[in-house]
Amino acid sequence: MRFATAPAIVAAIVMAGCAQFGSQPHADSQPVRWSNSPQPIEPEALRPSGRLARNDLVVLLPKPGGTIGGVIVRTEDGQEILLNKAYAGAHIDGPGAMQPVTYDAARAKREFSPVVAALPARPATFLLYFLEGNDELTPESEREVERIFAEIAARPYPEILVIGHTDAVGNAQFNDQLSRQRAQRVRDDLVKGGTSADCIEVSARGKREPLVPTSQGVSEPRNRRVEINVR
Repeated sequence: MRFATAPAIVAAIVMAGCAQFGSQPHADSQPVRWSNSPQPIEPEALRPSGRLARNDLVVLLPKPGGTIGGVIVRTEDGQEILLNKAYAGAHIDGPGAMQPVTYDAARAKREFSPVVAALPARPATFLLYFLEGNDELTPESEREVERIFAEIAARPYPEILVIGHTDAVGNAQFNDQLSRQRAQRVRDDLVKGGTSADCIEVSARGKREPLVPTSQGVSEPRNRRVEINVR
């Protein structure tokens, strides 16, 4: 079964078991006597079956903002169902045995809240802006740093990506160095604030990825930035 990418919950239950029992013969044990009595009837549920047992459920949940994505659920034999409405679902219990199901918000919350709670938090992105030509934060961005620390503290195992950028003033070599200085400055501030250096990755883009496209030599405050992605 294959799933297209979309905000969905997939619950799969696969049950299997085996047991082995063994014993050493006891000195006083009696020899086993065999009879020609008929074998007991094997319960139908225990008989081998060519049908693969499975219990898969896919339900499409709305995004936090209420928008809906989409997912195609497809079985190995080519049967497929398009899910493009909130709480639409597909239940698969074997080859060629897929049926559409419909949830509502209350039922989805009741049945899936433990699964949703176990999902990692969505990534959070922050932008810090810098004064022209150096690695000094603007006063507004100095205040924004506290929000970044709060987001990091809310995650048990944070992963942080810090990316430095510049505007189009100066040559490529200068801006590559400056963007790295800015990213390193933010990284150092995070470490000083108690964030482990091991969970921070630093990179620099120079002037190659402007937030606001400009001509060469144009000073654009919104391009003098560091992006921080916390996940």
